[in-house]
Amino acid sequence: MATFSRFARIAHNSACFSIRRGHNTFASNTGNKSFKFQPFRRQASRTVEGTVVESQSGVGTRTSQWTGDKLGRAVLGGASLVAMGSLCFYGLGLSGEEGAIDRAMFWPAEIRSRINKTYTYFAGGLGVTAAAAYTASRSESFLRFMITRPLMSGIVFLVGTIGSAMMCYGIPYKPETIPVKIASYALFTGIMGATLAPIAFMGGPLVARAALYTAGVVGGLSATAACAPSQKYLSMSGPLSLGLGVVFVASIGGLFATPGTALFSGLHAIYMYGGLVLFGGFLLYDTQKIIHHAENMPHYDPVNMSIGIYLDTINIFVRILYLLSGSNRKK
Repeated sequence: MATFSRFARIAHNSACFSIRRGHNTFASNTGNKSFKFQPFRRQASRTVEGTVVESQSGVGTRTSQWTGDKLGRAVLGGASLVAMGSLCFYGLGLSGEEGAIDRAMFWPAEIRSRINKTYTYFAGGLGVTAAAAYTASRSESFLRFMITRPLMSGIVFLVGTIGSAMMCYGIPYKPETIPVKIASYALFTGIMGATLAPIAFMGGPLVARAALYTAGVVGGLSATAACAPSQKYLSMSGPLSLGLGVVFVASIGGLFATPGTALFSGLHAIYMYGGLVLFGGFLLYDTQKIIHHAENMPHYDPVNMSIGIYLDTINIFVRILYLLSGSNRKK
């Protein structure tokens, strides 16, 4: 189940992100004969998750307030309250049960080293992703390929990310193979970064703001998982995998639904708000899984264990970015 969940998340990231971004960026310019691709300029009008924004060239405008969007915000708000309440409840020790944070001071050096290495690889993966996204965003030909051929680029990235992830997972974490494993991990996170290149259209300040919010969300959820009883979130694997399937189907369905319809609104809410709640749940699960494996497993692979929280963070970041972008356009 865990392996299926990881590869399902990878497939969701690589295919859906690139296809949806290409679809969203190019959709509002279909039929516009004079459209020219100009990276980092306002002419590239975007449909950001259901809101069609008028381009500089005057291509169609249409904005609407959807019940699905309001419902999604309500669900997200409720989930946020639950997360904050859980952090306070477990952080103050009101549960009466021991959490990982209570045991941390008694951990032997080996367990501390395992967890430190996991988060070091996690941070390194995010750094490689950011560098790859920036480099790819400077290439006009690369962005043109992603935007004008979203289906083909989605397939390319799907094969690339799954292939590099399988290679990374398949290499054992041993002293003689660590350099090769790290290289495969860098390749995987680099390809993931390339799929994020179109966020350059949203502007640096908005991306930085989304990154800051993501850091807050990830930090808060990680603290919640560390304070909670050890097995509290490890039983969530089944429901999370089911939820991932629902979000994946909603993402694909949104590509074929007519914008402005109730169906499109509902699918959009599931993909954006439901996905944000879902990957917050995955982060709780993966954080406790890291701690559990570090404490109990005779052989521990910090690279493989870092991939779960890496994927959760990327998914949370992208959704926060799109929600912020949509909010700015409604002002």
